[in-house]
Amino acid sequence: FMIIGSWLYLILKLDMSSQTTFVAETLLPTRHGFFRLRGYRHTADGGKTSSEPSAIIVGDVRGKEEVAVRVHDACFTSEVLGSLKCDCADQLCMALNKIQATPPGIVIYLQQEGRGIGLANKIAAYSLQELGMDTVDANRLLGLPDDTREYSSVRNILEELGVKSVRLMTNNPRKIQLLTEIGVNVVGRLPCEVPGGEFSQNYLDTKKARMAHMINRLPRTSKSELPKSISSSSASSSSSASSSS
Repeated sequence: FMIIGSWLYLILKLDMSSQTTFVAETLLPTRHGFFRLRGYRHTADGGKTSSEPSAIIVGDVRGKEEVAVRVHDACFTSEVLGSLKCDCADQLCMALNKIQATPPGIVIYLQQEGRGIGLANKIAAYSLQELGMDTVDANRLLGLPDDTREYSSVRNILEELGVKSVRLMTNNPRKIQLLTEIGVNVVGRLPCEVPGGEFSQNYLDTKKARMAHMINRLPRTSKSELPKSISSSSASSSSSASSSS
């Protein structure tokens, strides 16, 4: 009873301190198509700190059930720099293409870099991974949690949008559990698997073995098979480097 009482106290405390406020919406043309982009401001601690989550939407989601939803955490290294160490940028592209192809759908983009530890700490963990550690052991050696992400903004955004239930695009059972515990009606799962590569396969294997991610080992991706957006970015960077040297 004490354990159940403590759990309920934490949920109620989260509910009281979590607030997500809609700011604005725009229609955004992208290489994936047009999206409704909605910006929010969110606090999970009564205003002491804040973040700015966004909802990327295709189609009419209000009042709908079983809406395809991807809850995606920011990854500067892969989404901006084109890092090949993880599958984050590929998963984001997959989710955006999915909701364009079969609307309605939503990608909720959260500022929770490195499973919530932040960019600087993520870089520190990467430096330890260069010595042979996996992502879990590197975090722990730095005194950081395996995963510190929280999803109260997702619940608040879905409520504001009037979404009744979701099919979650994820391989992560923790994400399904946490969203369900705070009141998101998750009625199904859509796998979000991408092939591993020379630099990312160990990371994918670690997520499966140590964080229980539901991942199958797909055929490896060669450089020529990378998503067009990443291949183009790499080619452009090589061209710039050549012209400047």
